[in-house]
Amino acid sequence: MWLHVEPFAELAESGERMDSFDLGRLTDYDFEVLCRDLFGQILGVSLEIFPRNVTDLGIDLRYMSEAGQTIVLQCKHWQSSSQAQLINRMTKEELPKIKKLKPSRYLLATSVRLNVLGKDKLRDRLKPFVRSTGDLYGVEQLVEVLRDHPEVVKRHFRLWLSNTAVLQTVLNQDVYIRSSRLRTKVARVAETFVPHHGFERARDVLDRRRVCIITGVPGVGKTTVACMLAARLISDGYEAYEISQDVSEVNEIWRDGVRQLFFYDDFVGQTTLEPNLNKNEDARLVSLMREIEVSADKALIMTTRDYLLEHARQRHGRLGEEDFTPDLSVVHLTDMTPEVRAQILYNHVYYAKISAAEKHRFADRDVWWKILRHPNFSPRLIGDTLMLAGPAENVAKAILENLDNPRRIWERVVENELNDEAVHILEVLFTFGREAALADLEESWSRYCKELNLPNEKRLFRKALRILAGTMIVIDDGGVSFHNPSIVDYLRHHMNEGRTRLPALLASFIDAGQIVRLMYTAQGHDADGILRQLREYRVDVARSILDTVDTVEDSPSDEDDSTARHLEWILETAEDLDYAPLADYVKSRTDFDLRRSSHLSHSSSLAAKMRASALIPDEHAEQFSQDVREDLLYEVEEQLELDNWQGAYEHYMMLDETLGAEYTHLMGRLVACALNELAEYAIQEEIHAHNLVSIHELLEFLTKHDAAEELPEEFDKVEQALIRLKAERAQREAREDAREFGAAYDHGEDWVQTAYSSRQQWIQEIHGRQANWAEIEGLMSRLGT
Repeated sequence: MWLHVEPFAELAESGERMDSFDLGRLTDYDFEVLCRDLFGQILGVSLEIFPRNVTDLGIDLRYMSEAGQTIVLQCKHWQSSSQAQLINRMTKEELPKIKKLKPSRYLLATSVRLNVLGKDKLRDRLKPFVRSTGDLYGVEQLVEVLRDHPEVVKRHFRLWLSNTAVLQTVLNQDVYIRSSRLRTKVARVAETFVPHHGFERARDVLDRRRVCIITGVPGVGKTTVACMLAARLISDGYEAYEISQDVSEVNEIWRDGVRQLFFYDDFVGQTTLEPNLNKNEDARLVSLMREIEVSADKALIMTTRDYLLEHARQRHGRLGEEDFTPDLSVVHLTDMTPEVRAQILYNHVYYAKISAAEKHRFADRDVWWKILRHPNFSPRLIGDTLMLAGPAENVAKAILENLDNPRRIWERVVENELNDEAVHILEVLFTFGREAALADLEESWSRYCKELNLPNEKRLFRKALRILAGTMIVIDDGGVSFHNPSIVDYLRHHMNEGRTRLPALLASFIDAGQIVRLMYTAQGHDADGILRQLREYRVDVARSILDTVDTVEDSPSDEDDSTARHLEWILETAEDLDYAPLADYVKSRTDFDLRRSSHLSHSSSLAAKMRASALIPDEHAEQFSQDVREDLLYEVEEQLELDNWQGAYEHYMMLDETLGAEYTHLMGRLVACALNELAEYAIQEEIHAHNLVSIHELLEFLTKHDAAEELPEEFDKVEQALIRLKAERAQREAREDAREFGAAYDHGEDWVQTAYSSRQQWIQEIHGRQANWAEIEGLMSRLGT
């Protein structure tokens, strides 16, 4: 089990000071809730919090005893105000209210800086209700008190995220520069994040498993939850690294004995089954997950859309075989109760760079009521609409229109507001997938514009980049990526509707990965139009494939790409397009040089594909298969000479499974090698859990070939170890299931109801429960003040 260290526990032990809290990260409502929790502990009483409206009489927080004694705490989150302005407003506006209330004791908490003279003047103005200057808390005094109450700080994540100790936590840019983007992402989403059941479930999974896969529908807040989990671990002293391409990057930054968090956002792809897992990454990913689960100082957070994960499991062998249920945490629409939705909307509007008049619109019940109850409610869509809002735009109305038609937000920008150069950058970037090097993007864009007979000067490219930066794309350390997946969703629709000059785009490709991604997009969800266009322009598709085939990097590793793997994809494409010339090209490349440069598993897979294809002559497919068989036989012999049973058996199984050939004369030697492996395991003092799969495979092989009795004592010892390892795993999973059931029981019916997934079900659930609409109205009314 993971020994979880609560935020700041380790810092406190090491003598770190929790200072320099940035109260500016808090909304006025956050500030009041923080004061309620903090002063409730200081005073030893339970403070009431009140909505802000014209009848509040100057009461933010109040305690009233049975004897009628009243304590009033006023909260003034006026960071932009000076001490003199605060004193003036307290005297003119608040003092008359205080005289009417006549509280037994009056306290003031403010984010304004108060010096000795200022506190003395305020005490004199507010006598006799303020007993002493000790009842007046400026920002310095609040920080001092917060330092002594870490349990309060822990509950207010926006506060501890801004703490000096957290911001200085190592995000090792020298080792892995992309982590700087993760730091920016965490800081950005912290402004608007609202904890909910989905976050609590994900946190529980991560605490128990060290690995958490967060799934859910688009825009529901998967990345936001992941970022907040990352922030929590960063506060525990973890170094955080964002994986940009595939899990092989982890090998470069893994350090034994160091707390490390690996963050892999959209690990399956953003909108379709992009070829992110095409290079045996499925096997490496599963291996990494299992290694992290048994590592005391590592954690892995991943996100993906739920339907993409299911597609990936159907397509990739190791993912399909693995049971990810214990590692999964689904963020449901039902997690966003009306109260959570209201706080999300409030936070987005509070921090938005729109006029005060526009913010005031959201205090109108008719406005926020429609937004909160909208079946397409999406935090991302609200944030994007506010970010793109024009100076004279009715933003509340725009949010409702975009909720009615989520595609509208980017359609209006791309089709009506961007110049051609910027649109073409987006179209080209779409074909690069997750990220493009700036130089590669510029080269491909330049080719695209040339094909379209448009100007393609560097000046125009840079100007278009500036238009897109910060809203639709992110430029970071020479790389360019999309601001969020909803833009990719729209561009897929844009292409599906035939708004892209596809032949010109195909001619612009400089890397084989671009055409591969476009073909995968065409095979995915809601992309029939793209596939239809690709078939219409199949000659151009073929030309693009052949023009970029030399960019494929050969590797003799099973985990990396190779020409053989790429040729297998080309053959699949030839069948999808019904285009024989591409199959002819595959046939022309299947020679000795190919087999020498590619891993045998890739060659054998290609051979099997050729034998099953109607576009490859039988005699050619059989000849290539025979050549691969000879290579495999040689490798089996080599591994047997090295007494490597696992390697020999894997290559033998390729002969059996991929090429349909069985060589019985090797079986005796394989059994002898397996017995040696068994003997090696038997003399080990302890057999570790990471060997469970290989031991199971070894014992199964020996049993199948009647060799278990050759070394009965050794077989029995290793079998007992296997039984023990399986039992330990089953007990661990049972404990985790019991804990999760207990959590569900503790949280009550709302937790269980997260099984609801569709928008209609959410609406039914909302109608069936009593939301605290008075509290919500009190919160939203603050935007009108």
